[in-house]
Amino acid sequence: MLFASDRVRRGPWRVRWSALAFLFVPALAVAQTGTIAGTVVDGDFGGGLPSASILVVEAGTGASADIDGNYRIQRLPVGSYTLRFSFVGYATQVVNNVEVADGQTTTINVTLTTDAQLEEVVVEAAEIIEANSQIGLDRLRARASQVSDAISAETISRSGASDAGDAMERVTGASVQGGQYVYVRGLGDRYANTQLNGATLPTADPDRQAVQFDLFPSGLLENIVTLKTFTPDQQGNFSGGLINISTRSFPAAFTVSLSASGGGNTQTQLSGDFLASPDGGAPLTGFSDGRGVPSALEARDVEIPSTTDVRFDPAAASSLQSMSRSFGTAFAPVQGTAPVNQSYSGSIGNRIELFGNPLGFIIGGNWGRSASYYGDGTTARFSGLGTDVSPFAPNFVARDQRGSEEVSWGGIGNVTYQVGGNNEISLNTLFTRSAESEARFLEGDAPQIGSFLQQRTQQYTERQVGSGQLRGRHLLESLAGLEVEWRGSYSETRLNQPDLRFFNNTIDTLFAGQDNERIRFGVTGSSIPDPLRYFRDLDESLAEGALDVTVPLRRLGIAGEIKVGGLYNRTDRGFAERLFQYDVRVAPGDALGGSSPDSVAAFFDRNLGAFDTRELADGRTRVNFTGTTISDRTDAANQYDGSLDVAAGYGMVEVPLLRNLRVIAGARVETTDLRIEGAGVTFEQDRIQGEIDNATGASRDSLVAVRDGFGQIDQLDVLPALNLVYSLSESMNLRAAATRTLARPTFREIAPFAARDFGLGELLSGNPTLDRTLITNYDLRWEWFVRPGDILAVSGYYKYLDSPIERAIINANGQTSYRNVDEAEIFGAEIEARTALGPYLSALEGLSLGANLTLTQSTISRSAEEIERGADADRPLQGQSPYLLNLDLAYENPARGTAAGLYFNVFGRRLSRVSAVGTPDVFEESAPTLDLVASQRFLSDWSLKLSAKNLLDSPFLEVYDIEGATLPAGLEEPVFQRYDRGLSFSVGISYSPRFGGGQTPGIPTPSESTPVGL
Repeated sequence: MLFASDRVRRGPWRVRWSALAFLFVPALAVAQTGTIAGTVVDGDFGGGLPSASILVVEAGTGASADIDGNYRIQRLPVGSYTLRFSFVGYATQVVNNVEVADGQTTTINVTLTTDAQLEEVVVEAAEIIEANSQIGLDRLRARASQVSDAISAETISRSGASDAGDAMERVTGASVQGGQYVYVRGLGDRYANTQLNGATLPTADPDRQAVQFDLFPSGLLENIVTLKTFTPDQQGNFSGGLINISTRSFPAAFTVSLSASGGGNTQTQLSGDFLASPDGGAPLTGFSDGRGVPSALEARDVEIPSTTDVRFDPAAASSLQSMSRSFGTAFAPVQGTAPVNQSYSGSIGNRIELFGNPLGFIIGGNWGRSASYYGDGTTARFSGLGTDVSPFAPNFVARDQRGSEEVSWGGIGNVTYQVGGNNEISLNTLFTRSAESEARFLEGDAPQIGSFLQQRTQQYTERQVGSGQLRGRHLLESLAGLEVEWRGSYSETRLNQPDLRFFNNTIDTLFAGQDNERIRFGVTGSSIPDPLRYFRDLDESLAEGALDVTVPLRRLGIAGEIKVGGLYNRTDRGFAERLFQYDVRVAPGDALGGSSPDSVAAFFDRNLGAFDTRELADGRTRVNFTGTTISDRTDAANQYDGSLDVAAGYGMVEVPLLRNLRVIAGARVETTDLRIEGAGVTFEQDRIQGEIDNATGASRDSLVAVRDGFGQIDQLDVLPALNLVYSLSESMNLRAAATRTLARPTFREIAPFAARDFGLGELLSGNPTLDRTLITNYDLRWEWFVRPGDILAVSGYYKYLDSPIERAIINANGQTSYRNVDEAEIFGAEIEARTALGPYLSALEGLSLGANLTLTQSTISRSAEEIERGADADRPLQGQSPYLLNLDLAYENPARGTAAGLYFNVFGRRLSRVSAVGTPDVFEESAPTLDLVASQRFLSDWSLKLSAKNLLDSPFLEVYDIEGATLPAGLEEPVFQRYDRGLSFSVGISYSPRFGGGQTPGIPTPSESTPVGL
């Protein structure tokens, strides 16, 4: 099957860019010549066909395909040509009537097969295809060794996705939580592996292993490929999916693109009641100043004196007062106006000749600012025993307001240099940074303490990802076509959360109904925590090196290959936190006056660090603190360093077992050395040593083993894999796979320290004795590529998890931690369909319809403590939806430059929070969304794009899984959290002139979407 691009005609707007084009593309000065380029694909084995011969019959010239099967023939006079493609042992393909236009690149991608019945195939016409199109990805998917799904830059743009998180919502079997965390087949975090251009990414989240997908703007993406079955040449630490994010590769000719967009949300920009931080929100640069620990307290060994220490030392008391006032008093969020959502991006790229060899590059960048807000949300917390005597009832029901402002920017710089067609070196770099400022205010009745409770939170977060990768690919013709690939990468993620502020207070009305009615304002007591300020920093780096050697068997007449290789990566994490608490020494009954006092400002302005002195008879000066002071409540055990070393080696073979059956089999050996070092490890080992001293016999031996292995996993695992691909026809495959993979605990889960979960109020501790999880996977898929762009696929899968890691209650006080539970099982099915409607009815030309449905059922064993508290023996996996449904109806008219689409997404009710203290679990309710995206090209090189999202205005809703709870007036269900998200809209404009030359495959890397014929 053959594919070719249309000739691209010049528009009148190119004249003004001619000078710029001349600087980058001197070859355009040569009149009346053009280029033919493309890829020769191995139709039996998939991928490019190195060293295939391409002959331009009329010109008597030609080329040889490079290591990826790419070729490029330049400076052909304008005219019509015949191309002949050949390779030893493969049927020759001939393409007639290939038109070459002045200054243009005509793309011809051809597939060669070893079909003995074919001596030569002649094709008169070719089909249009782009290297980064969804059709191109489908071709690659059809010949892939694994069960996989993919979404192209073309589809990402058409759907209006703003970042990789938005884009993943369109992938079969994938769901996105919080706009950041991707779950594939109901599995996330430790059961997923995320890569950037084939290199593993570290995480910027201190509590999770998952990569935050909102850090990757859609304008920098080429495609996202999700592998759902394991082969030995991939890393073995995934089960749900291995997600590879590919950034844009360089074009075949000089290109420039610029875009800008602006928009808002009905609840944010149009509300006028935006809640913001008094510090000024997110800075435009993404870098903050003045939000860190004050200089007087910055040193970790600084000692803050207590009021007892300074009671006879006025000078020290003044020092304590100065320290207490060094933070300032901005504890209360302020009302403001939300900024307009906006984004800007640009890129420039080219392919030039350097020392007689092609060099391609692309540089791109983006900057964006967005805001979100809700003002009438509801937050409630239930407790009780769930009995007739003590039913579940709310201990806090509050009106919830939250405002958030984010600034993000980033860029890529990719360059590839090809030497002699058989050697290629690439450098890919990426940097992204975001800063988010969040303010939240809750107020409502707290029946348990008999007061009206207010809670204020301010949080500022900076996240950063930097990645660089150098890779080389070499075709050794003299060694029977041996292919060698090596790569080295280094990535860093950083998280900085300076000055997270919590302030709770109660308000009571005294002498209600009387003339002397007063307001009592309290900020302390057993029912509410003291005000605090929290700082944390995380730095994580990942260095990785890999070598893969492929021995192709095609020269032996076998459409297969043998592949061996190895990998080593090292992940290092440093985590530190500081916690300062205000010790309140003002009487809770301090009357501030008025029905709505500015409690925060009045409290701090008047009382912070206040003290007086009194002269004693013995000549000493007595200090009496009458106001609030600061104290350092940092736990030394909550500072830790972690390291993870993974070394792996593998061997695999891919061969035809029968005429239509491919077998991909092999095994991977991975060693894991996971260590935690820090004060927390020492403290826990000391505690266990005390137990050892009092133990005897087998009990003592067991405790010694635990002590010696604290904070460490040192294991070797063998991971076998068998994938079968049976070609039912040229366009239809049946796939089956049986594999073994693993999941490792995260640094946070294995680090032996306890910290408060500020969102839930729970004490969460790590568990240094955790073991890794082994996973057995079975997959089956039938897929039919009906025509280019159309597909029908049905999949089934089963997973058995041995010793999965889950969050569970560990003591009667409701403290939670992580444990290896016995087992978990997952059953699922996926159905995917995508088709153009024009071939069935001419009136529907340009319309296409797509749908994918995922059904999943999972069960996991609960801990004995949870069962004793009345919980069921098992439950579904956290974050797993029983169903996921995506529908889209799209229209496209390339001739007029018109495109439009409706996109519908819905997920089933899913477990979002595993509760503690006997309280039922929390589930996120289904929230169907409908988005509309439309674009129109005008003046040849300009495009206008409109989008409207969440047209159904579905709210966000989490509820407790309980029935028969006691509900107060106005609360119709046991709500955990509810808020409206509003309708979002945007309008954008882009400018992308063409300087002679359509898109061609260029010099693609393995992560690029090279079109593959069936």
